[in-house]
Amino acid sequence: MHNKMLSYRSKKMKLAKLAYLLAVGTALSLAATGCRKGLDKTTNIPKGSEPTVGGENTAPPRGATDNLGNTPPLVTAPPTTVEPSTTTVAPPTGPGIAAASDEQFSNWIENRDEFKAQTVYFDFDQSNIKASEVSKLEEVARRMKSSFQGKALRIEGHCDERGTEEYNRSLGDKRALSTREKLASLGLDPKMMPTISYGEEKPADLGHTQAAFAKNRRAELILLSPPK
Repeated sequence: MHNKMLSYRSKKMKLAKLAYLLAVGTALSLAATGCRKGLDKTTNIPKGSEPTVGGENTAPPRGATDNLGNTPPLVTAPPTTVEPSTTTVAPPTGPGIAAASDEQFSNWIENRDEFKAQTVYFDFDQSNIKASEVSKLEEVARRMKSSFQGKALRIEGHCDERGTEEYNRSLGDKRALSTREKLASLGLDPKMMPTISYGEEKPADLGHTQAAFAKNRRAELILLSPPK
């Protein structure tokens, strides 16, 4: 009888222990399931607050910190500004400006005496206007604007006999063009100033001295009136 009682108590204790272990296992299983469900309920970040990746104006999200815990400064692109233009467009001058050819004035009436005293002279092998000759062209421009409106001005370039014919023709052209350029800067219309180069073909002095050469290095100005 005594042995039966001990055997019954032993079985009861085993059943109780087994029930305890089952209860503990069930509790742990429920806890793990709760953790997984909690992860599914995290708050999504609205699209408008997501930082942009790359680009010229990329800035860190508000409150973001670097690896040292410091908040980097907010970098923004500088405003775009357009500076006002200060470029002044000058009137067309120089060899490349549009000008009427001498052929367009071939039937106009010539006056070779009107500006005879304003003939422009050049240094040897030069085509730039000397300072001593500027006042002559200023006088021509003044008179053309005040007394000869609607008339044209032919500019003839000449050289002395030294140098090849081809070279002197080119140099005479440069002298005529530089004269026209100066007159254009004084307010005359380039389209009313045809140019032509005679090179060494028409010397003003037939001598072969330095004085004769100086007279031949010139640009003559011929007043042209429209045909009646």
